Amino acid sequence: MLSMIVYYHCKDGKLLDFLTAVGNAHIAKRCQGEPGNVQYEYFLPLDKPDTVLLLEKWETEEAQRAHLDTENFKLLSEIKAQFVESTKIERYVV
Repeated sequence: MLSMIVYYHCKDGKLLDFLTAVGNAHIAKRCQGEPGNVQYEYFLPLDKPDTVLLLEKWETEEAQRAHLDTENFKLLSEIKAQFVESTKIERYVV
């Protein structure tokens, strides 16, 4: 199983815009329905302003790589381009 923690650091003052766009596009629900997805959830850390955490779990690394070619991922990339300054990803194979 592949677990990922994704840190999205939003552009100044754009956190709510990012969350609204992701919510309106139903990104989490759409990605949760992809083959091999076990978890796809967004969280707000209390001690990191302008940061959103995404916890992802995939049955296999191949399933996660297939996710990168989906319309869901392309749409998220377009949203990120508008509102996210930087992204950090931690990957864990368990």
